[in-house]
Amino acid sequence: MSRLRNLLFFVLAVPFVCGITVPAMGAEQYKFKMATFYLKGDSAFDVIDHFRQLVWKKTNGNVRIDAFQAGELGFPVTEILEATSRGVVEMAIFYPNYKAAQDPVMALAGGRPGPVYNFKEQQAQVNATKDLIEKSFGRFGVKYVGPMIYGEPEILVTRKPVAALKDLRGKMLRASGMAAEFYTAMGAQAMMMSSGELYQALQLGTIDGLEWTDYTANYKLGFHEVAKNVLEPSKGVNLHSEAAVHAFLVVNPAVWGKLPKEYQKAIQEACDEAYRWSDSHMAKLNRDYKQKWIASGAKVYQLPKADQDKVIEVSTNILAGYASKSPDARDFCVRLVKFWKDMGYQNWSKALEGKMK
Repeated sequence: MSRLRNLLFFVLAVPFVCGITVPAMGAEQYKFKMATFYLKGDSAFDVIDHFRQLVWKKTNGNVRIDAFQAGELGFPVTEILEATSRGVVEMAIFYPNYKAAQDPVMALAGGRPGPVYNFKEQQAQVNATKDLIEKSFGRFGVKYVGPMIYGEPEILVTRKPVAALKDLRGKMLRASGMAAEFYTAMGAQAMMMSSGELYQALQLGTIDGLEWTDYTANYKLGFHEVAKNVLEPSKGVNLHSEAAVHAFLVVNPAVWGKLPKEYQKAIQEACDEAYRWSDSHMAKLNRDYKQKWIASGAKVYQLPKADQDKVIEVSTNILAGYASKSPDARDFCVRLVKFWKDMGYQNWSKALEGKMK
């Protein structure tokens, strides 16, 4: 009997000693599929896994989330919201620019030109437009939870040096969304390509360069092997994209409505915490991978001050164009004007305000 008692104590004690969460007996358990637009191996999956573990812990093991990479569930990333709305998956993370053609607020909520350079500013900017973003996601039939993956201002990788805007003229670049509009306005040509085509396109000279988020993602895709030049953002001006939300968390409304309030709270808190964690995680990765780029022989450039006014002029022209597409998009840009002014980015604020009159 003594042996049995000791064994029972060991079985019950080990999970707590080792920090393992054991599902509470008698509590209802949930298992959710989460669609993503990332491929396994992308550093964003570090944030996704961090979020999943937080939810598991906060719900005492009663909510389990399994994350799936892009295309793994049989639908394209552009249809993630539809799949979530229909209940094919219970939840998803989504990059709003995929729906830019259907809703201009979605275009504005993702990667866009602007002066915001760090997480603190970016978080405040999202809070300033939260109701508009939530409303736009609602149009696609999903429950908005919040931002989950932070992205630093993006870089441009090229085969030949681009040290000034004049060097962009005539270049063929892989770019999409507002980035394509930005580089076209700078005299380059923009074309879309899938990630699987990019390495060879750079290697063969089919394209002269590309925008593909940050130092980490570009290095992991091997671009440092075939393109040895990086144009990086200047603080307060950036290039085609300021600091941005790379992924928002959304949930099927019916699923969300049936969840106990404490589990809704746990998911919301886990999303908020993962979002903050992604800042420090991505920043460290990008510092490390920038050094790997340099060690591989890459040259890093920033635009001269003489070119920075042109970046602001072109960028605010693009944003003003989106502001004209819907009342909500205009409201979004009006809030950007105020936010930038409050943050001390007077040149950006005045330029966009003037173009919206």
